[in-house]
Amino acid sequence: MTQRLPRIWIITDPDHPDGPLGPIRRALERCAPGLVGVQLRAKHASDRQLVHWGQELRTVTRATGSVLAVNRRVDIAQVVGADAVHLPERGLDPMSLHRQWPGLEMIGVSRHDRAGVEAAQQNHASYAFLSPVFQAPGKGPPLGVDAFRAAIAGVGVPTYALGGIEPKDVGALLQAGAFGVAVRRAIYAAAQPGEALRQFLCELDKSLRNVE
Repeated sequence: MTQRLPRIWIITDPDHPDGPLGPIRRALERCAPGLVGVQLRAKHASDRQLVHWGQELRTVTRATGSVLAVNRRVDIAQVVGADAVHLPERGLDPMSLHRQWPGLEMIGVSRHDRAGVEAAQQNHASYAFLSPVFQAPGKGPPLGVDAFRAAIAGVGVPTYALGGIEPKDVGALLQAGAFGVAVRRAIYAAAQPGEALRQFLCELDKSLRNVE
């Protein structure tokens, strides 16, 4: 399964002045296929808006060879042809979702501690986001790299570091056992999202050569 997982996830920001789509288009414009995934996350959007954004993102991600996930909504994921559904920690467990929708290719989960990551593995999640690793607005005390390492040590589910991640952090996080990183502000706050993503990809390339 890990051969289909991206190394970097970009989580959408529906409140960006250009909307969630513009920065994603610019970020993925020259990106090599398979390295980046996009998660459509927009808690307060209507179903109609989610479908519209999902269809637009599906067009962009197909053109760039990128994976598309939809947060929470299995029905929206199926309508737009997404590759994955991403579940909040207090949402349905992946095993139940696999039973109800056996055609789902990937089911990701959000987690905040080791117990959550262990539960993700037991419930056959395809991957997990563990957060917040660094300081992020409104996200509680950061774990830091050492606590992140301890939380995922010996756990088999591919885990991404989320929360305040910058390009300079990629190497340390992969050495700590992260499968990759998940970001939002680093892309959406950048004047040039494509350049911001390129910096992540450069650090990823260097780190993978050292780790693997």
